[in-house]
Amino acid sequence: MTTPAKLRMIVMNGQKILQTQNNNEWETIGTIKKVEGGIKPGVYNIYLARTPVDKNQYEGQIIHIDKENAIFYQQVKKDFIVHQLKAIDGKPVAGKDVAITYDGEKATLTLIDTLKNKRTLKI
Repeated sequence: MTTPAKLRMIVMNGQKILQTQNNNEWETIGTIKKVEGGIKPGVYNIYLARTPVDKNQYEGQIIHIDKENAIFYQQVKKDFIVHQLKAIDGKPVAGKDVAITYDGEKATLTLIDTLKNKRTLKI
C-alpha cells in the first residue's frame, strides 16, 4: 500500500480514526482503534507532514506509526514531521514525547521527561 495523498487522523472519545480524502470527501480507512495514552483529542492533518532535515533535532510527541509503510509521524509544536522507521535507532512508541536527532541518514531517538518541561508555580 502506498501512502494516500491526503491523510488525517481524528482522535475523540478515546478512539482514533484514519481518513483519506477521495473526491473531496473524507472516507475512513481501516478500523477505529483505541488511541494511545497521551494523544489529545483533535484533528491531525498528517498529510501536511514534512520530511526531516539533516543535522536537526525534533522534539515532540509521536502521534501515529504506520508499520505498513515503515513511517511514523511526530508533532513538533504545530507542525508534523514524517520519519522513516529504518532510519531511527530505537523503537518509537505512539503517545510518547521524544527528541529525534539526525546525523546523516541515521537518527537517534531519546525519550523526553515531560515533567521536566512543565512549568511550576511556587507559592
